[in-house]
Amino acid sequence: MDLLTEALKYHQIVTRRLNDEYKIKMFPASLDKQTPLVGYLPGHMPFGLGESLHEISLNTVNNKAHDTCHIDRTSITGASSNAIINLGRLTAQILL
Repeated sequence: MDLLTEALKYHQIVTRRLNDEYKIKMFPASLDKQTPLVGYLPGHMPFGLGESLHEISLNTVNNKAHDTCHIDRTSITGASSNAIINLGRLTAQILL
């Protein structure tokens, strides 16, 4: 099988999964316009990540940057970099 065939198969799997409308937690889209004043990015973000993800049926379930996590099927996401400890604990509980 060639690389293009594999890439197309992967794209179909990802698209099918995203069309199921996954819910995630992430750094709030409202703060994208405030970078680099808020957050860890070195400069202004030229695009809205939250808006782009919403267009492909990934919906955010938080509107603030805090330390909470969210599980939707096999995806575990955190609301911000503050969630890393809780994300690690949650992942460890699932794996053990």
